[in-house]
Amino acid sequence: MKRNKKGAWKTSSVVLTVIGTSLAVILIVGSAAMMFVFFRYVMPERQASAAIATESTSATDNNAGDKTTSDTSDKITATQTEAAQTTTAESKGTDAAASTTSGKHFSVTDAATLPDSGTKTALSVSEIANSVGPATVSINVEVAYSMYGQTGTAQASGSGFIVSSDGYIVTNNHVIEGADSVKVIIPGDTEPVDAEVVGTDTSTDVAVLKIDREDLPYVTLGDSSALQVGELAVAIGNPFGDLAGTVTAGVISALDREVTIGGQSYNLIQTDASINSGNSGGPLVNSYGEVIGITNAKVSEAEGLGFAIPINDIKSVIEDLVNNGYVKGRPAIGIGVITVEQTTADQYGWPLGAYVKEITSGGAADKAGVKTGDIITAVDGTAITSSADISKIKNEHKVGDSLELTIYRNGDTMNLSIVLEEAKA
Repeated sequence: MKRNKKGAWKTSSVVLTVIGTSLAVILIVGSAAMMFVFFRYVMPERQASAAIATESTSATDNNAGDKTTSDTSDKITATQTEAAQTTTAESKGTDAAASTTSGKHFSVTDAATLPDSGTKTALSVSEIANSVGPATVSINVEVAYSMYGQTGTAQASGSGFIVSSDGYIVTNNHVIEGADSVKVIIPGDTEPVDAEVVGTDTSTDVAVLKIDREDLPYVTLGDSSALQVGELAVAIGNPFGDLAGTVTAGVISALDREVTIGGQSYNLIQTDASINSGNSGGPLVNSYGEVIGITNAKVSEAEGLGFAIPINDIKSVIEDLVNNGYVKGRPAIGIGVITVEQTTADQYGWPLGAYVKEITSGGAADKAGVKTGDIITAVDGTAITSSADISKIKNEHKVGDSLELTIYRNGDTMNLSIVLEEAKA
């Protein structure tokens, strides 16, 4: 077999060419990489060192005899630190501005607070607390009871607010109703003060107390008719009877909300400011630190559903209770009733209506011949399906007006005419 020398030479030549080309490429790439490193890292570092050396020399020359090289180095370090701090501060300021414009610092209370208006200055929640808190009191009551042959006293608590420097206090009627003892704790005091019940009004659920003190802080009453849905609402009170001075903030959720409590119908302010047992009787306050309502109820099955009596509805009530001990000109039938619902009606064979459980001796109903156990089925021809219906019709009349009651008694129906008298409580 013969070897082809010419073909072998050609093969060797190709291999050498490939190797040479590869080496050339490696040298070019390596040189480029070295130049990149030099200009990217080495040259800036040298320039920075030169600048520092120049500044050091200049500082030393300008302060010859007073500064050492070490002093100059410290100065350079301090200058660099200040520059870094300035840059950081500017960066933070830019971030804060960007954050503000993006809305990330949104505050519900800030958004809900009304602007200044005339002579009124809008307050922060803490300013409202400092203004109204000292005039918001805790109320503790004791009620005697007898059950299964055993007697004792039960304790309950609520809130109230001072409306005069000489010690008149407004609260809910249901806070002190039936109490044998009423005591008030003023913010800053450790001992309770005995309170006298000046007057109560079951129709509006308002009561006025009096304590023997002078120079007390007191609240400013606002205008609940000027309220807007969505504006700031701050509640202050004594939730659960042992958290006196608690402040919660929210908004006015709704106005003129009809709510029935214990058979009595009320038109109330609705708020999502947190309200709990023990808050009853405390103030609901607007952006200007003015009391615009008395907190009196919440929906226990839900959060953020609290209610308050509009202050405009009870300003005259408060005045009458202080001046007279009762609300003048308020019509009264002189009965206590409970609703006869469909289940009860079916069980006993009764009609729907209002069952008379008690009668005021010598009152309008007593004089007309109404008896305990009667069921009122209509008033002036209007069907009665709840106890609230009777109150609504009565409140549309004045003292001295006559009403015709349709009565169901022991299977018989009859009509009785009564003349409304002035309520004394």
